[in-house]
Amino acid sequence: MLLTLIGKQIKMLLRNKQPLIILLIMPLVLITILSTALASVMNSGGEPAIQARLALIDESSWENEEESIKNFLEEQGLSGPSLDAVLTQLKSSDPIYILEDSILSADGVEEYISVEKKQSTGLDSIRKDKNTDGILTIPSSFRLDYIKTAYFNETQTPEIDLFLSQENEIRASIIQSVITEWQNGYTKSLALTKAGITLDQSLQNNSSVEKVEQVLEERERKIPASVYYTAGMLVMFALYIPSFLAGFALQEVQWKVYDRMILAGVSATWYAISIFITGSLVAFVQQLLLLLYGKFVLGIDWIGLDAMAVIVLTYSLFIGGLSALLTTLQFRTKSDGVANLFNGLVITIFSFLGGSFFNIGDVSTILAKIGNLTPNGATMTAILSIQKGRELEIIWPLMSVLFVAFSLCVLLSIVLFPKRGVTS
Repeated sequence: MLLTLIGKQIKMLLRNKQPLIILLIMPLVLITILSTALASVMNSGGEPAIQARLALIDESSWENEEESIKNFLEEQGLSGPSLDAVLTQLKSSDPIYILEDSILSADGVEEYISVEKKQSTGLDSIRKDKNTDGILTIPSSFRLDYIKTAYFNETQTPEIDLFLSQENEIRASIIQSVITEWQNGYTKSLALTKAGITLDQSLQNNSSVEKVEQVLEERERKIPASVYYTAGMLVMFALYIPSFLAGFALQEVQWKVYDRMILAGVSATWYAISIFITGSLVAFVQQLLLLLYGKFVLGIDWIGLDAMAVIVLTYSLFIGGLSALLTTLQFRTKSDGVANLFNGLVITIFSFLGGSFFNIGDVSTILAKIGNLTPNGATMTAILSIQKGRELEIIWPLMSVLFVAFSLCVLLSIVLFPKRGVTS
């Protein structure tokens, strides 16, 4: 009996051109148009996908340490013009100067790391600042210790302190990768100098930039227009499924088909369950087709397939629950006003807040947070998070929104669904 009811509802969908056009043709067309038209805007130029904030605390400077460095060199037997020449060379090869003016200021790194110089007296407040992703502290004797270790074989290793934020591992890893490359450069400076390669040549290479790009590629991908609008249209057009199923159910009531089914022994509960299963099944197939279109036509490389399966299945169940709820409300009101209101107003508002049209977070962070409380917005954010390379755990808070919405729809459907025939 249940399979018969589900089959009947699916046939009604397939026999009507309007549902097929709205549920499948329109999203495919919009995905293609928007992906092509906005590709140049979203895929290139503008701000990088992520930018880390580094606070640099240099407790000293070359000017402050120059006198102690000069005294040390004199103790090593240098004096006169040779001493001045060595001081000039060491100053030009100052690893802190190279870090600030050559590495962190390079075009390939500057767009990913924003550097701000701070005073050591405010270290505690800096560490509490949630906008700071890393703190690099240079001790007062770093340059002298470095010269002793690199050029005079002393064992005292120059030390720096790097504090990384635990709230955003991706931004912190970008900072760590660049500082690590810089450290590797200056710790190998002695061997490179003996080989005839100056320190500034060894440190002013592209390895830091390549490392940043590698971190972004491994940890967080940029979202192209094709991925963004495939996700946006996927969650938006799935919302039209409940209104179509509810409309067909209301037609059966108006044509006395529903009452005849009840008189023939078909349980009202089984009818409601068939609406739920049909909505979930149609939503799943629709989402699957759109994802396959994105892969084979638009060339999208979907990643995190296990997480994507969880997202699609959960959203499909919500659509099924919403289908049962809209059907229940139309049975109660005996008109298609509920479905019309849902199509004309609710879907538009939800799609706007959920980011289907554009990234609402660029307009207002508050609206973005509200959008993530809508089922479609939470689903879209979950999809984009996974496609950026995030771990599966990131989606659970978002999926909780769907679980709550699904439970509410099912509960209201059970309480409100008519247990007997509906008089039109």
